[in-house]
Amino acid sequence: MASGSNRTTRADEVRARRKIEPVRRKPIPTNPSVRTSRDAQNASRVVSRRSYTSTQYTRSAATRNRSRVYMPTGTQGSELRLPALPQFRLSWRILSGLIAVGMTVLLFMMSTSTAFAVSKVNLSGGIRIPVEEINQKLDLQGESIIQVVPADIENQILEAFPDIKSVEVKVRMPAVVDIAIEERIPALLWMKDEEMLYWIDQDGFAFTVRGEATLPIRVYANSEPPHPLGWVDPQQMTDEEKESAEPLPLVDPAFVSTVQKLNGIKPAESPMLYNAQRGLGWVDPHGWQVYFGDDDANIDMKLLEYARIVETILDRNLQPVLISMEFLHAPYYRLEP
Repeated sequence: MASGSNRTTRADEVRARRKIEPVRRKPIPTNPSVRTSRDAQNASRVVSRRSYTSTQYTRSAATRNRSRVYMPTGTQGSELRLPALPQFRLSWRILSGLIAVGMTVLLFMMSTSTAFAVSKVNLSGGIRIPVEEINQKLDLQGESIIQVVPADIENQILEAFPDIKSVEVKVRMPAVVDIAIEERIPALLWMKDEEMLYWIDQDGFAFTVRGEATLPIRVYANSEPPHPLGWVDPQQMTDEEKESAEPLPLVDPAFVSTVQKLNGIKPAESPMLYNAQRGLGWVDPHGWQVYFGDDDANIDMKLLEYARIVETILDRNLQPVLISMEFLHAPYYRLEP
């Protein structure tokens, strides 16, 4: 029997063989394509240890969302467990859908219910225009309040009533419409052949004579007033052009200011005149007519020159029928009609 010192183990044999034979190691490839294929092979060996299916996730989520309910039985230390109930959570999509359905039902009820039919129209700011005339034009009585569009009503009023400068419409639930208007203030009363044609406000807009007004200046003319540049007669426009065109003043606002300025200069007892060829003027107290043109340009110089002409005419004992001051540097007077 061999002693313990002479025994050779498996490890000793391996060490002895390594001393005799060189270690053979697998060379590392230098080609990148080889390394890439080897890495791909190693990566393919990685597998998923565990996978979760949608059914398992849904089941676990449903289990977590269930609330447990316990009821006491009256005996100390004991209680009764009821079947688990799922917890219901209201999402934003469901809530928005319920709101949309509710609003649709509400609008349908408002459109068909008589409680929301227009029963009263309040008019404020009107002086010459009666509320009955506006109600007759709009015909809002009995119409559903949700079908009343304030912007459409405002445009309808402005088109139907040129003597209204601005309008504001408000709707009050359940069935009231408030209309606030601002009427145009007449500045001129245009008369032709002793007939009142229309009023003209400070902005040059013309509108029908309605009621009474003490402020406008009476202008006795032999024609219509001078129109501003770019003015087009509405009677020569087509229906499509009338709908798309914005309302334009009949008279240039500067012309209205000229009438007001000359009205403060002329003799108080003399009427204001307008001639299509010579412009604005009046009847002088001496008996002749004098005209100063359509604008107030150089009006102060014209008045001084007119005073000298009158002094010269009176010194010569002349009686003209007309004096024209339309052109500052070319005034003239006429002795015969």
